[in-house]
Amino acid sequence: MNARDVETKTRSWLFTPATRPERFAKAGPAGADVLIVDLEDAVRPEEKTIARRQLGNLLSQPFSSTAALAVRINTPNSRSGLDDLAALLDAAFQPAFIVIPKVEAAQTVLQVEALLREVASDARVVPLVESRQGVVVLPELLATASRVAAVMFGAGDYAGDVGVQPASFALSVARVQISATCVASGIRAIDAPCFEIGNSAALEHEIGFAAANGFDGKAAIHPSHIGPINAAMTPDAAKIDWAHRVIEAAREGAAVVDGRMVDEAIAREARRVLSRA
Repeated sequence: MNARDVETKTRSWLFTPATRPERFAKAGPAGADVLIVDLEDAVRPEEKTIARRQLGNLLSQPFSSTAALAVRINTPNSRSGLDDLAALLDAAFQPAFIVIPKVEAAQTVLQVEALLREVASDARVVPLVESRQGVVVLPELLATASRVAAVMFGAGDYAGDVGVQPASFALSVARVQISATCVASGIRAIDAPCFEIGNSAALEHEIGFAAANGFDGKAAIHPSHIGPINAAMTPDAAKIDWAHRVIEAAREGAAVVDGRMVDEAIAREARRVLSRA
């Protein structure tokens, strides 16, 4: 699925544990575009069953919020992940997105997509790239999967996989590789959360890097990060005006807007701008 087919804004993704249902309704007021109900890292192994039960309660009725609903399952290569998928497929209502962690093979995503088709689910998938192998297989994945709405970077696990510190330049390289692959495929790229909750300077630095290097959104683990993320990922009025003029020019067959030739690459950039407006 091409990014331009996804109407939902995806600037900010707020994680919350599936075991904390009292937080589910707070994503909208916090301004998050997407609430991620987490069955994976935020839930202890002994609480997985309780977490699925809470998720089942949430999905027993339509999700009422200004935020779209996503669910991060455990890896489908594990028993917990298979149990998560079974709970999702049996639910009365489906989330907008299913976040698939630790993706290192296109087949992992294709299998989840096949299960979603089997139950006529409209849910789209968000592969989470958390290893060097995940970066390597990303072009193949995006060329073969049909329901990918966005790709998310998992900086913490990636740092552990390649053996570097969180501030290492290696993570910046991985970010650029992921965003470049996503842009080339017309898929949204979502950056990892900033783990320094009270460090506004670190947050601003990460947001600035992501926005300047092709990312369309950023995850968050605290509601206080949502406002700055939305502000940085929302194009200004001049950029929105430019994007509208490019789309109109492309529709009419015009060749140049503001001195730039309007080809498919420029039109794709304009569509990405409008998707965040």
